[in-house]
Amino acid sequence: MTRVPAWAALAGIVAASTVVRAWAGLMVPSPWIAADEMIYAELGRTLWETGRMSILGADTAFYSLVHPALIGLPLAVFDTGFGYDVARVLQALAMSLAAVPVFLWGRRLMSERWALAASALTVAIPGLAYTGLLMTETVFYPVLVLTAWAAWRALVSPTLAAQGIVVALVVVAVLTRLQGIVLVPAIVLAAVLYAAVDRRAAALVRLWPSLLALGVVAAVVLTLGFGAYEPTESTTYSLSSAARYIAYHAADLLLLVGIVPACAVALLALRPERSAELRAYLAVTIAFSAGLVAEVGLFASRYVGRLAERHLLGLVPLFFLGLCLWLDRGAPRPRLAAGAVGIGAAAIVLLFLPLGKLVHPAALPDAFSLIPIWQLGDFDLVVGTFVAVSVVAFVVLPRQLLWLLPVALGVVLAATSVTVSRYVADQAREQERKFFGTADPQWVDEAADEPVTYLYDGEPNWNAVWAYIFWNRELDRVYRLGDARRIPGPVPQRAVDPFPFGRLGDEVEGGFVLAPTQFAIAGDAVATVEQFGLAHHGLGLWRASPPLRMRSMIEGVQGSGDIYGPATMTAFDCSGGSFELTLIAKGSPVYVRLETGGRTVERTLQPEEIWRPSVPAAVTAICSLAIVPAGIVGSTRIEYVPG
Repeated sequence: MTRVPAWAALAGIVAASTVVRAWAGLMVPSPWIAADEMIYAELGRTLWETGRMSILGADTAFYSLVHPALIGLPLAVFDTGFGYDVARVLQALAMSLAAVPVFLWGRRLMSERWALAASALTVAIPGLAYTGLLMTETVFYPVLVLTAWAAWRALVSPTLAAQGIVVALVVVAVLTRLQGIVLVPAIVLAAVLYAAVDRRAAALVRLWPSLLALGVVAAVVLTLGFGAYEPTESTTYSLSSAARYIAYHAADLLLLVGIVPACAVALLALRPERSAELRAYLAVTIAFSAGLVAEVGLFASRYVGRLAERHLLGLVPLFFLGLCLWLDRGAPRPRLAAGAVGIGAAAIVLLFLPLGKLVHPAALPDAFSLIPIWQLGDFDLVVGTFVAVSVVAFVVLPRQLLWLLPVALGVVLAATSVTVSRYVADQAREQERKFFGTADPQWVDEAADEPVTYLYDGEPNWNAVWAYIFWNRELDRVYRLGDARRIPGPVPQRAVDPFPFGRLGDEVEGGFVLAPTQFAIAGDAVATVEQFGLAHHGLGLWRASPPLRMRSMIEGVQGSGDIYGPATMTAFDCSGGSFELTLIAKGSPVYVRLETGGRTVERTLQPEEIWRPSVPAAVTAICSLAIVPAGIVGSTRIEYVPG
């Protein structure tokens, strides 16, 4: 039988991963992680359209360059829907390409067969489900692996070319995500570790060109600042909290790689006789892991408050290389050392990872490996069983059966990937339904032929604003009503107050306004979309009459139409007329008082009784109606009809 060339097998791994991951990613109907996905999409789209990265015409602090450039081209060239699909296919290819440097690195350390095994494991992890989301992980994953391989090559053969490649890749990593700046001290630490084990200072001295260049890179970044992450420079961190979160992420990294690969790397590190290639591999793996775990733990302790596992994904292939290298070298496994390493790994995970605190729905977008744990329910039992089985297999499995370890790990990773991909698609689908109802997400663009202003009233789901910005290119301004809290992220937003005359800014032209349905804009209603499955909660598109102004607003009425306490309707530029209502008693007698302009109308409604009062409005600049129920009352109509 003809043997398949290694390059063909590698190409097959990359192609299969790209196809499967792209297919799974295309099942995600809309961006899910706000505002991250929408920010990168807008930055990339404007980069290709205008040559600068901006959001709604306003420049932003630096977030990323490489990733927006990758996904921005299809978003700029095609319509949003098709461009979104093409961008995710590109991400699937980019993330799957991480298998290439793993193989190229692995074949210098072990047989091609085991190098291919490490490559296959690299594309099996559930973290590749990020290919369905417009996130920097899709590019940072292969870039980090590529940088680690280049650092290893520079340690083994410190030519100027090899060192130059390392520096260039660090720059690419920083331009992909500013987190990449940690690679500077990580590479320095790797060089120190390698020289210390080698017991020759010359090994460190020969790297002076790259170390000097990396110092310049770090100095430039520190001088220019951390862009969108500028606050991290001046923030005061709690030492105890930082130490705790670093321990969390160290334990999570062990769980993320599947325990056994970490144990294999530990045993390799304990062996007294090692080649230069193995020493360099261990130095890079240890240094990169220490650097990223410390950085991510420190950041999470102040800004995340949960596991930021996605920032550690690029470390996983390094441990897969270690597992396959250990197996290729005959799986040296002194019983005492193997037992100590296995028990130590289990203790770190079980003692330092408080699953009850860290596993919750809000944590899942940042830590995909927690999704199956969350779904299975009994966190401690699930993780404890996995850890125990992994450690026992590592310690006692007969040598001739140790090849089953990467096979079993691959099966677990593949099964977990399926679960994670389905979860992400389901969550994104549910979020899309909440924001857009049954409408096409691009319904605003389809209905409006001029720029649209989004009127934001501070609703809890601020991420709906970002979703509409992503899908509808006609949306070019965001107005924030009154004292509503700011929309998180770099979206430019202007505070407006309709009181006392209903004016929403100084614009002479009206244009289109997208506003919650509890607001009526002066002009013509064009379309309405229900949100969150609630009949009285949605967004309406108005062709506004100049100048842009509000006609009326309702406060205190739930999206279902229920009124639990005092509610009001305010009409601007009031010219008499009346307030027209339809109220329904919800299951028990309810006393209702209506007040407007010094006039009071009251009534006790019997269970399920329908009341349709018409209350005259005062002839003033602003007139209002107060609805004061003694219990819960439903409503299907609260409207001001001008005189």
